Amino acid sequence: MPPADQPSSKPPPRRPRFQFSLLGLMMLMFVASAAAAPGFYLMRGSKDLPDARLIGMLMVLAGPLLVMTLLSVFLSLIRGGGR
Repeated sequence: MPPADQPSSKPPPRRPRFQFSLLGLMMLMFVASAAAAPGFYLMRGSKDLPDARLIGMLMVLAGPLLVMTLLSVFLSLIRGGGR
């Protein structure tokens, strides 16, 4: 038993090496789904969906711009509009 005048040398609680918030997880899932959707349409362009390749190509070209715009608006709303 350590003396009362000396503090015990317990190590601080250990945090996980990789930790992210719920917002970070939501953004990761949004970006992953936005990246996977064009691939689906590009791969499934067949007789069943004749315009699927066009949809996939439009998503590949316009997708990053849409994601960046939505992310900017979303973060602006979270921060309170820059106030």
